[in-house]
Amino acid sequence: MAHGSDEKYALNLDDIIAFPDAAHMPVLPPEPGESWILLMEIMEDLSFMGRPVFSVKDITQTSFVVAMYTSNPFHDARNFRIGHTLCITSLRPHHFLDGHTGFRIEDPNTIEILPVSLVRLREINVALRKRSDDGYIQKCIKCNNATEMRCGVCRSLYCTKECQRMDWREHKRQCPVLKTLHRWNRTDWG
Repeated sequence: MAHGSDEKYALNLDDIIAFPDAAHMPVLPPEPGESWILLMEIMEDLSFMGRPVFSVKDITQTSFVVAMYTSNPFHDARNFRIGHTLCITSLRPHHFLDGHTGFRIEDPNTIEILPVSLVRLREINVALRKRSDDGYIQKCIKCNNATEMRCGVCRSLYCTKECQRMDWREHKRQCPVLKTLHRWNRTDWG
């Protein structure tokens, strides 16, 4: 599967192989070198009896339950917030004893929280693809001039410190999202 680079942003969140929805979730575990990421928005905190449990929805509005079964579940779920996007890497659905279908998280390394809604994540991704298609991916994200510097976290490009300062209010909310999207853009999904 094709993937992007620093010079070309090619990430497609509609790719059902790399980012499956409820109807396209893999049945078998990933082969070596393969992975996928389930993107779900946290809708409700259902935590009870000492275990973090959340209701989530994917892009098709299919609901699931996510339960933390890690060695330190409350620590591992400390950044879960209603409205944020939960990204689960290469996990398959689990059928809980109460009849719910969802995800039993046993390894905290399989999850990532992005501080935006699923809709906003997709909007940011579309904007990055448009910048790339229009030839601006290697230009200042504020003014589209030639660049001299990068954000130290997400590696977004700026022409001057002044442009970076002017962009800070919006950028600080999107920075962790941009970092993740750029990492996924450079991933060969197998």
